[in-house]
Amino acid sequence: MEFGVAFTSRIGDYDLVALAESLGFDQAWFFDSQMIYSDVYATMAVAAQATRRIRLATGVAVPSTRMAPTIAHSIASVAQLAPGRVELGVGNGNTARLTMGLRPVPLGRMKRDIRLIQALLRGEAAMHECEGETHLVQLLHRQHGFIHLDHHIPLTLSAFGPQTLEYCGAECDAHLTWNASPAMLQAARDALAVGAGRTGRDVATIPSKGIFPLAVLRPGESAGSARVLKSLGPFITNLLHVMCEWDDKLLPSDSSIAGVVERYRQYVESLPADRRHLILHEGHLVYTRDDEHAFLTREVAEVAAMIGDPDDVIARIKALEAAGLKHFAFQVTDQPIDQMRYFAETVMRRYA
Repeated sequence: MEFGVAFTSRIGDYDLVALAESLGFDQAWFFDSQMIYSDVYATMAVAAQATRRIRLATGVAVPSTRMAPTIAHSIASVAQLAPGRVELGVGNGNTARLTMGLRPVPLGRMKRDIRLIQALLRGEAAMHECEGETHLVQLLHRQHGFIHLDHHIPLTLSAFGPQTLEYCGAECDAHLTWNASPAMLQAARDALAVGAGRTGRDVATIPSKGIFPLAVLRPGESAGSARVLKSLGPFITNLLHVMCEWDDKLLPSDSSIAGVVERYRQYVESLPADRRHLILHEGHLVYTRDDEHAFLTREVAEVAAMIGDPDDVIARIKALEAAGLKHFAFQVTDQPIDQMRYFAETVMRRYA
């Protein structure tokens, strides 16, 4: 099992990435959401200069917030600083688009942009459709220190629905999921296999990677402990955002928290319609707003995140590994140094 850590993209947090490397993490993921975080590629570039081994990945870049040629150029620029250790995670846009009042990118548009990005990262010329016109584009000057294409830059797709998963299996390097259960992961692997089979690929060569909201309990703690709920607050509110903004299109509904979700939906509907998308995402995956503290309950926490003592967490990761997971990452929140150190000491170093 590989282990990773996910960061909200804050350009000054390169020291945390260097710490992750020193603790033995294999990969660092950086969220791309232009209205609420630092620029993801600038953040990765600074982190690249502060590290030597750890892989750096977007988690995830979103076609349409940047043109496909710009996404290719940006990740290839970071690769110039960290050759052979960058990865381009791509998705259809949760906060990156919702914070601007836009819906996620349709699959057809995403496929078109991904195929162009892949061609450009292979050093090829390809056709770019924009503003009703189509033109040939290519990344030039690749041998003059501007970009690096000599090492393959893997493209990992954040995929949940069957059509997107089958496309991932057919054409992408890896699959990325979020807070999946073993059953959800196995279903995803089955869909990946269908897509892989259509193009003659072996699904075993397409790893599934996951980012998981996580709280590793200290002795004497429970899921309802104050420290735990504070740490998991951003994940609790993120789950409620998803349940209200997406209904059950992205995540299945859970009857155990239906009452809380309905109360949160009423809260959302009380917000001014023209500013709702701005208010909802203030603090997204960083902190909990004062007006959301009433929703931080143990019941929602247990749905929103993986919670357990080190032995429990190891057992749950092993169950995910048995279902096909190759890479387990968790996102840091309010105490990133302590969270990374404690996970490395109590989980990573004991995992076998």
